[in-house]
Amino acid sequence: MTSTNPPKGSASGSAFAAFDRGYSKLENFLNGISALAIFFVMLLGVSQVLSRKLLNFPILGYIDFIEQSMVIFAFFGIAYCQRQGGHVRMDLFMAKFSARPLYFFEALATLVGLVVVTILIDTSWLHFLRAYQLGDSTIDIGLPIWPAKLVIPLAFGVLWIRFALQLVGFLRLFLYPNAEIIAVPVIEDVTAIARHEIEDALGEEAAKQAKFDETYIKKGKK
Repeated sequence: MTSTNPPKGSASGSAFAAFDRGYSKLENFLNGISALAIFFVMLLGVSQVLSRKLLNFPILGYIDFIEQSMVIFAFFGIAYCQRQGGHVRMDLFMAKFSARPLYFFEALATLVGLVVVTILIDTSWLHFLRAYQLGDSTIDIGLPIWPAKLVIPLAFGVLWIRFALQLVGFLRLFLYPNAEIIAVPVIEDVTAIARHEIEDALGEEAAKQAKFDETYIKKGKK
């Protein structure tokens, strides 16, 4: 009998998993920079309010700094979010499938995303080149805009590789439905998400109690 599963611990699967883990570290690093950018904006905003109200001396170039930092926290975490499956999804159609049909449509959707990101990389790179060649700058204190515009194609490049990894991962699961899940997000149902949120907020015991209550209610309905 021919097995539809690759051998556990196979060289190809192990190498793919190792590359995914290594690449995830880059995504985690960029997501950390995004979080630091948000923290910087928060501190800068508080400093601006205090400086304006107490000293009547607003921070010079405040709007310019905010504009530049917004690009960082808006785009640096995009690949991390894609890896976690944190973007908005429409599961009404996908929830009706499982195993090979599900992985086929997931791979198809990932391929569409890959094409879209490819177009965005090309377009955003042209915008960066234009700003660099023209010496475009902010209105208030004249900060150069091209570094912020360079962030966008770079972040999309990181996202492109994540989409490519997920495409390979879904195609691998399409061929071997029972294989180990690698490089693709595991999308949980609403109940599981709620249980994790309860666990994060109130602790593991509260999550266990919520799971018990859910089981009790289901039995009562039967």
